[in-house]
Amino acid sequence: MNDGIPAVEEKEHRYLEQLANEGDWEYGEYAVERDILNQKFHSWVPTFAAYSATVLLHSIVETQLDAFAEHIGKKQGSKLRVKHIAGNGVERSATFLDRVLSIEVKTDSAWSRVQDLQSLRNIIVHRGGKRGQSSEHQNEVDRLVKRYSQALEIRKIDGLHDQIWMSMNLCRDFALDVDGFFERLFKTAGLPNRHLQLDG
Repeated sequence: MNDGIPAVEEKEHRYLEQLANEGDWEYGEYAVERDILNQKFHSWVPTFAAYSATVLLHSIVETQLDAFAEHIGKKQGSKLRVKHIAGNGVERSATFLDRVLSIEVKTDSAWSRVQDLQSLRNIIVHRGGKRGQSSEHQNEVDRLVKRYSQALEIRKIDGLHDQIWMSMNLCRDFALDVDGFFERLFKTAGLPNRHLQLDG
């Protein structure tokens, strides 16, 4: 995405120049369209790309951790299932693995990053990337911005409202964390390949 967005932006700028030349636009008209295009590629496209990557990555973590817990539970002959544990999402699967199967997921070096990924996903999905009204929501955003200060900021993306901006590099780092997390988890459980597609 980091390489692709600038390439598409350059193509769009060339197309805009072509339209302006063929349509014999005045400079002011061209300048307005160019500014709109710049806003699109410097704010909206990167933001939505990072948001999409975050939501997708969290979905993979949630579904695969649940499938992993179910797979190991069945393999070890447990009558309990993940759905029998209170809570939801990655927390429920982690609790199941810890309490029922004695696999301590929450001690993994990437667990706090998995939780941060979940927090970012919730901010994006439930609050449209905004800080939120409650002090609890705002404190969570402030904590994340402080922790990832080089890659996460509060910006006025639409020119009016504060919204979380995140770099694609942060998404890549989360993906690497998740990959390492599952690699260690599979190794702990004695499974040969973390790239197996597990069914719950």
